[in-house]
Amino acid sequence: MKNSRPCLILIALVAGTLLAASCRAEQQPLTAAGAGRWYPADRAELAGMVDGFLAEKPDTAPAGMPVGIIAPHAGYPYSGKCAGAAYSALKGRSYGRVIVIGLSHAGMPGAAVLNAESYVTPLGATEIDRDACTRLLEQKPFAEMPRAFIAEHSLDNHIPFIQRALKGKFRLVPVLIGVVSPEELASIARQIKPLLEKNTLLVASSDFTHYGRESFDYAPFIDDVPANLEKLAMEAAGAIRKLDAAGFADHVERTGDTICGRNPIGVLLQALPNDASGTLARFYASGSLTGDYSTSVSYLSFVFTRKEADNSQEETTIMLSKEAQLELLKIARQALEAAVSGKKKPSIKCDLPELLGERGAFVTLTTGGDLRGCIGQFTADEPVYKVVVNRAWSAALEDPRFADSRLKPADLPAVKIEVSVLSPMVRVKDPAKEVKLGVHGIYIKRGWNSGTFLPQVATDHKMTLEEFLSTCCSHKAGLAPDAWKDPATEVYVYTAQVFGESE
Repeated sequence: MKNSRPCLILIALVAGTLLAASCRAEQQPLTAAGAGRWYPADRAELAGMVDGFLAEKPDTAPAGMPVGIIAPHAGYPYSGKCAGAAYSALKGRSYGRVIVIGLSHAGMPGAAVLNAESYVTPLGATEIDRDACTRLLEQKPFAEMPRAFIAEHSLDNHIPFIQRALKGKFRLVPVLIGVVSPEELASIARQIKPLLEKNTLLVASSDFTHYGRESFDYAPFIDDVPANLEKLAMEAAGAIRKLDAAGFADHVERTGDTICGRNPIGVLLQALPNDASGTLARFYASGSLTGDYSTSVSYLSFVFTRKEADNSQEETTIMLSKEAQLELLKIARQALEAAVSGKKKPSIKCDLPELLGERGAFVTLTTGGDLRGCIGQFTADEPVYKVVVNRAWSAALEDPRFADSRLKPADLPAVKIEVSVLSPMVRVKDPAKEVKLGVHGIYIKRGWNSGTFLPQVATDHKMTLEEFLSTCCSHKAGLAPDAWKDPATEVYVYTAQVFGESE
């Protein structure tokens, strides 16, 4: 292979024909430019090489479900084993979405999102998650800069590892970060964070210390270079493992450490859940491979995990801020007023990061304490604020219980709106012991019959646990009252954050 040096700090400008190709319709696939340069262009050769790297075991085995990866992007002969030690933790796992954050070696300003049909490597085409990309492009400082992706290997070199490691199909969200301020970096992390709620893996691309006076203008020490490179790497690794974004930024500022992907790493450290923990999978320097430490690049890889879910006990607590609650109620009111007034469903945009995550929700309408409509959904493939728009509209116009008494414009001042934002549902084995009255909503299903009660139903009607379960079976699911006791009946629980308009 050619041009696979460990020194990877500058990308040559591509020819005008390539630049023209980047301006094709966004629906077109993007073909990876790294084949034959950073990794083999032959499909079988590339698959065999990546599989060999995936056989590498991490130096310390991570425990739990991987939610994030930091891995290098140099030519495969140099960094492949380091990347493989991290990606091996993903073998056989499935993710619906993978966000890969690379860096722009060309130094573009801001952050670019690839809004294309697919990303194509010699191993095949991977679908782009265009909904997620569009959501990011609606926020600052993201922009659509297709030219930035044409020859940028920092993202490109990760895709074959992901394609070979993961089981099943996934959708890709490709992001490149260029020159940004600390405030913009924090904003990028805030916009990425809501996308991590649903079976998503976050990957940050970075090589570490680029050492050499002539090659990189960075030689803070000249004696005992291998040991000092390791010391510098372990200082950075200490902050990274703890998800200490401020400590990592301080390390870079204080030492001048030439970590090319410091911005992608900074985003990952700020975006991952607070309960994630990091494990260093592998460290070495290219000098150990070439025997020449006068020019050397350090490679580190990390795996970030969360505790494996126990589906019989797992609960997710929804805690939207007061600002987010008021915004959802405002959005629901806009949709309600448009529906009742005979107007088109409003096209509402929202940039609050809390409301960009994919969550189920119910919207309940009352007048004088009497129910006038309640419609919701348990799961979503769109931001929760859009779910609320659609369900408020449906509650006003489509609840079959009120087909003969729809709300009229004159009723609007008296209508009160209540929104319930839901956690994911979890099936329980023993409803009598596992359903928590006043905390859990329930969803009961048997065959084609199903029904649900929100958590507040039990408290509003002063139900016992048996009444809660039996009434849901008989009044909502169309089953015998004691059907919930039969193991063939599926009983699920969920939590909800419930809030409404003040009187």
